[in-house]
Amino acid sequence: MTLSQKAQQKKREKKAAKRKEANKAAARQTGMWTFAREWAAAAQAPVADVLAPKTLFERGIGTVWFSRHLPDGRYALAGFLVDTFCPGVKNAIANILSAEKYHDVIERTLANEPVERMHPACSRKLVEQIVAYAGDLGLDPHPDYKLGKLIFGDVDAAACPVSFTFGREGKPFYVSGPDDTAAVQRRILKQLERRCGSGNFDYLLGIPDVE
Repeated sequence: MTLSQKAQQKKREKKAAKRKEANKAAARQTGMWTFAREWAAAAQAPVADVLAPKTLFERGIGTVWFSRHLPDGRYALAGFLVDTFCPGVKNAIANILSAEKYHDVIERTLANEPVERMHPACSRKLVEQIVAYAGDLGLDPHPDYKLGKLIFGDVDAAACPVSFTFGREGKPFYVSGPDDTAAVQRRILKQLERRCGSGNFDYLLGIPDVE
């Protein structure tokens, strides 16, 4: 093969690689739009399970689960890792699962910690109020909360008679998690200092995981 032929071959391979990557990107985008439409429609399906840890307010952290049973037998499942002491929604997931995978998730949840069923209205009220509490402190929820919260649909949080109190002993209490880097810890502490003032919040820092 001559030099010019090698150059042409390399050029064709480069173009083919670009087309392949573009096709992959288009497929991902199509998949995202399909999921978004399915997720929006899922908010109209019957509520299946609403679960929260029994010790949520004692420990200050836990996952609130909210699911709906779809007409085709699958389940739409949202999970909100809430920190009732300070940062609010630290993580969120939104997924549509087969019945088999869904029941596996629920069984693992029940096996890992004591949970209790929650009224849908109280679940929504809890999650939205902890987001508002953290927001007043200048702390935003996890980015995936925007998608996950759509599962609440037309559930009316005002129908919940329960009152929720956040923080610990009347003050925000930041407990760093294993995924909180040193930079995240500093950012949160600086924000609490700005919003609350020195001595008006508590914190407990762990050593960040180092890769």
